[in-house]
Amino acid sequence: MASTNSLQTSITGDRWWGGFTAQITLTNTSTQDLESWSYSFDSPHLINTAPWGAEISAVLLDNGLTRYTLTGEDWGEKIPAGESVTIGFNGSQGTDLGNEGELSAAMLFASDSTDAVMSQPSAESNEESAERTDISTGPAVEMPPMTSPMADHDMGDHGMHHGHSMPSTSNSEFIDINTWGSFHGSNHNSEHNELVGGRTAITTEALLAYNGLRDFAGLAPADIETVGSWAFENGLTNNRQPGGNDLQGVGLWFAMQGAKVGWIADASYDPQILADIQRTARLGSSGDVMQMIEQFGHEGFANYLTTNQLEDSFINTLKMEPHYGGWMHGRTHGFRDIEGVAIAHDIHHLTVLDWDQNEPFMNDTFDWPQWPALDVSDNTVINYYQGIVALEDPLSENLENLSGTTPSIGSAASEPSLNPSPSDPGTVQSDPLTGSPLEIQVSGDLWDGGFTASLNVTNQSNQSIDDWGVSFISTHQFYGESWGVDVSTQELGGGLYRYEITGADWAQSLAAGQAMTVGFNALSGEDLSGNATFTSELLMASGSELMLL
Repeated sequence: MASTNSLQTSITGDRWWGGFTAQITLTNTSTQDLESWSYSFDSPHLINTAPWGAEISAVLLDNGLTRYTLTGEDWGEKIPAGESVTIGFNGSQGTDLGNEGELSAAMLFASDSTDAVMSQPSAESNEESAERTDISTGPAVEMPPMTSPMADHDMGDHGMHHGHSMPSTSNSEFIDINTWGSFHGSNHNSEHNELVGGRTAITTEALLAYNGLRDFAGLAPADIETVGSWAFENGLTNNRQPGGNDLQGVGLWFAMQGAKVGWIADASYDPQILADIQRTARLGSSGDVMQMIEQFGHEGFANYLTTNQLEDSFINTLKMEPHYGGWMHGRTHGFRDIEGVAIAHDIHHLTVLDWDQNEPFMNDTFDWPQWPALDVSDNTVINYYQGIVALEDPLSENLENLSGTTPSIGSAASEPSLNPSPSDPGTVQSDPLTGSPLEIQVSGDLWDGGFTASLNVTNQSNQSIDDWGVSFISTHQFYGESWGVDVSTQELGGGLYRYEITGADWAQSLAAGQAMTVGFNALSGEDLSGNATFTSELLMASGSELMLL
């Protein structure tokens, strides 16, 4: 055990093939609360995940070592007098530590390293500050990728349906649910070292998948606090009122559950499908997962994921272990009655697979079938999970027309980008592109030799618009696929094409005030490499206008 003044540390953890999980327990032995702290050490190993309970920075040293500095954050920032906090991280072995067994301080630290614990009380004297080890020398090292799959892609400009943009994660890093607490108890798969068989921790990447599904359904993005409040309001939690960080943890947990199941088409849902796709995500290929989404999901959802580069986030969410962190039993048990044969907690277990991934309906913790969940009608189960997505009553009909012409609830019609004036319901704004109540905004992404065009279409009137369409002339040639529209092409000669773009499938009709984003791919008929953004001027030939059909 190392110590500095009133702060003591101990190192534990586990070794596994090529890597390790380290846990650092810091104990405040003084009689005063510690408001902040940092901890530095030299190591030959690579820390390759965001720590839980701490922030991390690194400096490359000249001897092949890295000096890491951990600084407490969130629940790990403060250490009351006489109490301890345990933070941790995963890493790759820089020197051979073996494939199993406990991790020790001697293994984690360089052989000639002297670890330093540096407490940072809120009122620090200059003398105390001067005693600190200088860790700023040497070049800063870029930490390994811990990023969103969309970190380098602006979702707001690429096919996000219905005009909603996805929320970004801070510093391109996803946050572990244990940031808001943990309730390990008897739960398996609560620690990072217990995540086996393709299981992963619950992180805020699930929120990307969840809001992607909401966007597909015509719903605006929701933060985890909103989802958490919904869960408490609908009796799906252990307690009636949230305490501490319950809203965040509960919200993230239910966002994960909604994303796992809510994509399945009503007529296709079967618990076997849910079990199989989670197993495939954990142990199979991403291509196989996408084929299952195409087969069993709502029409257009697989294409939506591909178009918006959400495949990775969605598949990664399917891999997440519901038992992780203890939130499933500690805060989201859910005693709400389901058809008189089960409770919400039983339905939650439909997303939990057996330890060895071989039995579809098995509870990890106790290894016994969750028969009450299987006794609930399939229609009720899928509505329950779609209720999580829609943030509506989980025992009512939810998202029934998700692959039809319009979403059934909570659609963009409830929050249009442009509303008719309440005093004059017949008054609308004209779109400068079409001169009609149909407003169209053009955006997209440029790529080598072509582009992806996104058309955000808004019905500014107080009446629904069916079978809408627009036409224009362009030098570019339609190529590959479209989503939400049918594309008709007429070659005019001279390198020009006349296009008719008409709403199709889920985008065929627009309710009053409703907005949708449709799009298509095309090959460039002229050099667009010098342009930073895609605009309507680039889409249409010179002198052409966007005309309403």
